Amino acid sequence: MINTGPRRLLTAGFTLVELMVALALGSIVMAAVMTAFLSQHNTYLAQGQVVEMQQNARVALDMLELDIRSAGYDPNNLGAGITTAGVNNLVFTRDNGAGVLETISYIQVDAFVAEGRNDGLVDDLGRDDGTGAGLLPVAENISQLEFRYLDGDGNATAVVNNIRSIQVSILAQSARSEAQSNPGRDIYTTPSGVPWQAPVGFWNLYLTTTVYCRNQGL
Repeated sequence: MINTGPRRLLTAGFTLVELMVALALGSIVMAAVMTAFLSQHNTYLAQGQVVEMQQNARVALDMLELDIRSAGYDPNNLGAGITTAGVNNLVFTRDNGAGVLETISYIQVDAFVAEGRNDGLVDDLGRDDGTGAGLLPVAENISQLEFRYLDGDGNATAVVNNIRSIQVSILAQSARSEAQSNPGRDIYTTPSGVPWQAPVGFWNLYLTTTVYCRNQGL
């Protein structure tokens, strides 16, 4: 005789404990993925800040070197030479190649005031070529600038006619602060012996070079 009594149905599924364990494991995996993503993203942003800072600093120094070498260029005896030798500003004249004396000036400014996007800090390297356009930005986020003037024997001098070389020092910083920035040294000493405090929480780059004024004293 066939047994037609009640039968137990076999069902497949998850218990509440199994679901809780699965959710916990999934949360751990997602947290690890998000942590890795955020770390990579922050590293990418930091590298972008560092690259931009390095480009600004090298553009500033390259422009300064190129111009300073031509200071006093005077094939037509127009009276070209260094006219202002300041610690943070430099003004000189040169023949523009067409027998016209032009004036070149360098100083730190907040270069974007007129454009309404200034940051309120005097941290842009400004250059005036004497054409009437005024000071134009060469590089942004140059927090420190120093010119030190040397005579033919390598001694510091304040007499413009005795200047034969100029030591240029700049301290560049990143445009934005970075929580993970690690600038290393926080104080840099310039050739004149002045200590520069690096901006806290920013990437920074200190560069210095000596530029020989090949047209001075000719």
